Amino acid sequence: MNTSSNTRRGKGRSRRRLAAWLAFAAVGILMGAVWATGFASIGGATGTTNGSPAVTSGGASDHVNAMAGTVTAGSPLTVNWTGRWGSTAATDFFKVDLDAKPSTQTFNVAMLLTNDISTFGWESLQLKVELKDVGTGGSCAPATDFDGTQNPKVMVFDTRDAGAYWNALPGGTTYCVGLAASNGQDTSGTFLRSASDSAPTGYPTFTATADRAS
Repeated sequence: MNTSSNTRRGKGRSRRRLAAWLAFAAVGILMGAVWATGFASIGGATGTTNGSPAVTSGGASDHVNAMAGTVTAGSPLTVNWTGRWGSTAATDFFKVDLDAKPSTQTFNVAMLLTNDISTFGWESLQLKVELKDVGTGGSCAPATDFDGTQNPKVMVFDTRDAGAYWNALPGGTTYCVGLAASNGQDTSGTFLRSASDSAPTGYPTFTATADRAS
């Protein structure tokens, strides 16, 4: 047999064996990569069963009115009559105590008509009401508080929703709402006139409100 032929056959068998071993190694590497992930299986069984617990809340309480007690009533409107003309003394209608409120907050104050005066015998009725800042812990003294210049508002009683309004008042102080003394004949202020020689049979009633503006 030719020596060169034997040599070629030997080299061919070596290459085939090398290829087989390389293929086996590749499969081993792949299998090793799979088994290295650590897969495992297990069965299961039903234990106890219960409904999902309800999500509960606390018991609700009534909302606290932050402005409660800030407004108190003073004196009613009292009119003295001479014929058909009415006159009034200085009067403090309401006190608005915002002492406990921060001065950085602002508030609105209103004085509102709450009844129908159309059947009471008035010919004309309007009031020049005022609001005065009397300071922290201040009290209302109508004879000195109201002189016609303290944030005046003319409240005209031509409809049932008549009102006077003061807006954006700083907290941290007390305000008084009232009326300066008047002879009742000021056409641009307090004007009180009966429709007959008899005094009117009724008078307006008021409420004051205070609410936070900012």
